[in-house]
Amino acid sequence: MLDFLHNPPTNKNFLDMLYSDRINMQSITPNAQQKLKDSNKKLSSLLKCEICRPFSFNLESFLFLISVISNKFDGKVGVIASSHKMLFEAAKFYDKNCVLIVPNIDSGSVENKVLEAISNGVRCFFVPYLNEDILTSNLYLDDVLDSCFSVWDISYALALNLPLPNNADLMLVNGENLGIMRPYGLLCSKNSSFYNCGYLNLYLEIENLYEVFFSAISQYKRDSRDFSSEFYDCIKSILGDNVYRFYSTPKNTLPLGLVGSRARQLIQSLIFDDISLINGVDCLYGFNSPSFVLQLMGYSEDKSRELLSLSFNCLDYNIEEIANLIANRYLQLKMLQG
Repeated sequence: MLDFLHNPPTNKNFLDMLYSDRINMQSITPNAQQKLKDSNKKLSSLLKCEICRPFSFNLESFLFLISVISNKFDGKVGVIASSHKMLFEAAKFYDKNCVLIVPNIDSGSVENKVLEAISNGVRCFFVPYLNEDILTSNLYLDDVLDSCFSVWDISYALALNLPLPNNADLMLVNGENLGIMRPYGLLCSKNSSFYNCGYLNLYLEIENLYEVFFSAISQYKRDSRDFSSEFYDCIKSILGDNVYRFYSTPKNTLPLGLVGSRARQLIQSLIFDDISLINGVDCLYGFNSPSFVLQLMGYSEDKSRELLSLSFNCLDYNIEEIANLIANRYLQLKMLQG
């Protein structure tokens, strides 16, 4: 499995923990309320925040969150466009209040564009810890945005056991990236007063949700080994100039480029070898278009189709064997294409 970040195996134990005899928990009872508070406090401590609340990673939830924050700060909101696909779509819908920030094509960085947005008066930003598809890190923005209000999606950071931002005001956690079924997620705040107004405190609690997230986050203790470097060196030794990496990224992530390839064809050809890959989140969700992030950045459609957005976990199989298999399948397809 080389799409570990985007499409990890579902943990059935988490499903069992979320299953209940009734739709609504007995929240009116003192014991249930105390259990809820205790589990929330335990999870919040793990994430170094004050309070967590349920959040769904869907279009409607992101539209709601953008509207709340833009109203709260009475101004435009900067949204790094290489965020979760549904956040990106919500920002396009809310375009009058959102400034879309696209990574630089040369570096995969957004720093200069974020600084430009700040100079133009933007004081609130939505930040993905890793940029979708290209997997470059935005952690350097933690200090850059110190004086701004920032909302960070830390889902990939938790899965890779990377250090969390110190200055984030809100943090989003997508359970899907931790082996929890869609649409379970979290909205975590460093300041509990953020919820103490109007409809922001009207959250429908889900029994055992905080315990499930605590277990999911605690279990992701990553190996110090960097499988992505081993894989890249191996496939590079076979394919030479036919392979490249788009950008430098954290260990166990790899935005791999295969010259002249059609990622979808290669992905389909490897399904029966039990090797899962993605071209980007559009590919993951079943859309025909190649990486929306690369195309936003200015890459051509053909160049965007060369991307394999790879991520690695503690693999049970041999890196050399899988690199050889992918390289040979790529060469076979290239020969067939003429």
